[in-house]
Amino acid sequence: MKKFIIALLALCVALPLAVVPPEAEAASYETTIKAGVNFRAQPSTSAYIYRLIPKGEKVHVIRKENNYWLRIMVQDGTIGFISANSKYSNYKGSSSSSGSSSSSTSSGKADNIINLAKSLQGRVTYKYGVRNPSKMIFDCSSFVEYVFEQNGVQLPWGTKTLKNKGKAVAKSNLKKGDLVFFSANSSSINHVGIYIGNGQFIHNTPSKNGISINSLNSGYWAREYETARRVL
Repeated sequence: MKKFIIALLALCVALPLAVVPPEAEAASYETTIKAGVNFRAQPSTSAYIYRLIPKGEKVHVIRKENNYWLRIMVQDGTIGFISANSKYSNYKGSSSSSGSSSSSTSSGKADNIINLAKSLQGRVTYKYGVRNPSKMIFDCSSFVEYVFEQNGVQLPWGTKTLKNKGKAVAKSNLKKGDLVFFSANSSSINHVGIYIGNGQFIHNTPSKNGISINSLNSGYWAREYETARRVL
């Protein structure tokens, strides 16, 4: 019996475990797969297939890439593409085209950006001057650029350029999705994050070697705060 238990423990250690980030579990997976569909790395029938998504699985549609492809996120946080053919999912398209106000559209996009950023906690590592989506290695600004780009918003890479995008906004008037800038141990702006509401922001930071959520109203980041820009 003792030998059996030891062998069983060894087997458990040897088996890889799939860890789902809790933030990914909390994201909204509003679209249901109607028929098995290939989940691909790029919007092409020749692209690498991650797996077959089975009928009944729920996914989050980030956007309709074109008439043929949907950019989606599955529940382990992986982002990729599936066919936009209506036989594969119940996706009906964005409600923003039905005449809703630009402010509500921006709010919905901000929520999508924040959900994506949160879902990448525990998956992203920090390295200054790097933008490597395939290995999930970014610095602060390339991470911001990446999560906005995944939601159809093009931003430049680099705090020196980012700090001049959009329009200035007072700290007291921050909205979800605003970019917040800091002079971390420096006399000039050198760090950027995304405001997520309730006095908090999400960012990719070397101090954690990955994604962190911190307060703008107390502690280190409150002291280093410089300005904010609205880009949505």
